[in-house]
Amino acid sequence: MSPESVVVLSALNCQAARDYLSESLSGPQTIAPLPRVCAQLAQLTAQQATDAVTLSRLIQSDPALAGEIMRVANSPAYRPRTAIVSLQQAISWLGVAEVRNIAMAVMLHGEVFVAPGHEPESEELWREAWLAGLWAKEIARERRKHVESAFLAALMHRTGAALALKILSRFESERRVGLDARAFGDLVVEFEPAFGRLLMNNWLLPKDVQDAASEWRNYRESKHSDLAGTVHAAHLFATHTLHPQLLNEEVVMESPVFEQLGVFPDDRRRMLAKRDHVRGLAGM
Repeated sequence: MSPESVVVLSALNCQAARDYLSESLSGPQTIAPLPRVCAQLAQLTAQQATDAVTLSRLIQSDPALAGEIMRVANSPAYRPRTAIVSLQQAISWLGVAEVRNIAMAVMLHGEVFVAPGHEPESEELWREAWLAGLWAKEIARERRKHVESAFLAALMHRTGAALALKILSRFESERRVGLDARAFGDLVVEFEPAFGRLLMNNWLLPKDVQDAASEWRNYRESKHSDLAGTVHAAHLFATHTLHPQLLNEEVVMESPVFEQLGVFPDDRRRMLAKRDHVRGLAGM
């Protein structure tokens, strides 16, 4: 095949992939359904009288979720007084809000951050999202703002990229073609905002969370700029935690987002000193 033919074929594949992604956006229930456990958990936690026994019955139906809750409850970061041996104990120790956060993370990891043939890229996005969620929680606690929403907004901030990656992986498998790396990456970037919004809307997430998770790069222009700024700062901390050689501490500390958030240099350094604590929570 001549070089010219290769270029034409590559362009045709790229356009076919773009059309495939566009068509997928019109069928959200088939590509980003709300997991049953998440839906039932949301219903339960909305009730005032939710207890550990009721929650444990639901969570036991998902072994991966039950295992992650037990791991987190027994992690050094939570410093349990004695070993936690039952799911009911773990739920009581962590609290309903934390259990809900863990459930959302586990469901996302299993449902969205999965792209056969592109496992390294998908796992990298997951680690970034998971760490950002944990860092956002630390930032929110430090500032005493967005304590309930910061984790979820940061956790969701790369879901659009992960879902686009998953759909492109499906396209390659069905069509038996392989997109070149640059075209693949460009399509993920192009469709990330639309897929992120689709997933968050389908999962019935609050509007402020959707906006902050979608607009964190341009946080100043967001209607929810303070929460979007928190996600942006959490993304910086997560990237530094994963790749300190690519994003060093001084560059993170000098980001203008912290001025907007009112986080002073000493406070930034004190938070970043919690790296080992956050890694422990993340199981890394």
